Amino acid sequence: MKFLLLAKAAAEFYKVPLEQLKGKRRREIYTKPRHVCQWIAKDAGYSNSVIALFFKCDPSAVHYGVKKAQNRIDTSPKEAAEIKEFMEFAKKYSDEN
Repeated sequence: MKFLLLAKAAAEFYKVPLEQLKGKRRREIYTKPRHVCQWIAKDAGYSNSVIALFFKCDPSAVHYGVKKAQNRIDTSPKEAAEIKEFMEFAKKYSDEN
């Protein structure tokens, strides 16, 4: 999945503006979907540097975001289910666009 489609799907699913998702705002409403996108991109084999270019951040911020999303998955069944639901949504979203 391309980064832009992934980010658009996350913006729609989590109901946040795409600009804020790609921005530097640190409120959880924006960081949670941003971290999930970074985690999916990393899982797809992209490097932290490539992901950071898209999200206009430092590769270390991507590393932190990926760890944060993985921690949510590992420690909260509710969060894990939500991320799984988003991944299904993103697959359908990419098929439609």
